[in-house]
Amino acid sequence: MELHEKFYEEEVRCGYLVTQKMKKVWAVGLNLLEQFDKICQAHGLRYYACYGTLLGAVRHQGFIPWDDDIDVAMFRDDYERLKLIAQEEISYPYFLQNSYNDSMIWAFSKLRDGRTTAIEFSDAPPQFHQGIFIDIFPLDDVPDGVAMKPVITKMQSEIWMSVVDPEGLKQQISQGRKLAMDTSILLELLGMQIRERMKMFEDFNAARFGKSSRIGFLMDYFNGVPSMLREWYDDTVYLPFEGLEVPAPSGYASFLESYYGDYMTPVRAQSLHEGIFFDPDKPYTHYMNKK
Repeated sequence: MELHEKFYEEEVRCGYLVTQKMKKVWAVGLNLLEQFDKICQAHGLRYYACYGTLLGAVRHQGFIPWDDDIDVAMFRDDYERLKLIAQEEISYPYFLQNSYNDSMIWAFSKLRDGRTTAIEFSDAPPQFHQGIFIDIFPLDDVPDGVAMKPVITKMQSEIWMSVVDPEGLKQQISQGRKLAMDTSILLELLGMQIRERMKMFEDFNAARFGKSSRIGFLMDYFNGVPSMLREWYDDTVYLPFEGLEVPAPSGYASFLESYYGDYMTPVRAQSLHEGIFFDPDKPYTHYMNKK
């Protein structure tokens, strides 16, 4: 992606100094977004700006000054298709990182640039990919009280617990806690390899997608974040973002209000990636192999 030289200049936005280095990090993110968009366009995959990227597009027509990455969301069916397409369509310097091709287990994916550095886990093995990234979040059905009952999310939560906290789930079973899933099924699940459990979690979600009037990123939903109305995503609009246009749900105002409240008033918040070591000019292997 070609950006004007002026883009890389240090500047103050909303009283916050954006350094030349962060501008270069942003440029890597924009290039990743452009590559991601090409793949989605070629294969008819829907995606939407979300979280800080959506807020930045609406309020700043670009990055929130103190943000450092790009967030997008996809419906579960498109997300699963992306994982398959990536095996053929994405190659160095790009890498679609998920729970099945690297040493971390996450409920989302990252598209990374292997020529760059974004070290979040200094104790990770050297081969763990830590290039600059964009986050890709799957949107699943969550209870609406009609098409999808709350018991389904309890089942989703228990399967997810088998992935991230198997000992805690075993303890609940041994204590005779009332669980949504049959104990014999959970014990069988706990006997599987961790990536098999992760696949069970994603397959369970995919099999139930498209029925509820409400959707959400399940990790948010498990933590009490309000769900979204599916109708907010009935149409797509395009919003300016650092010279590009990013797709957004037509109900973006409702999403932002439910997530941030008074979203048009800038509040200097800590980035979720505080503490990441960025270098847009050198690959992460340069640093990890020296560790």
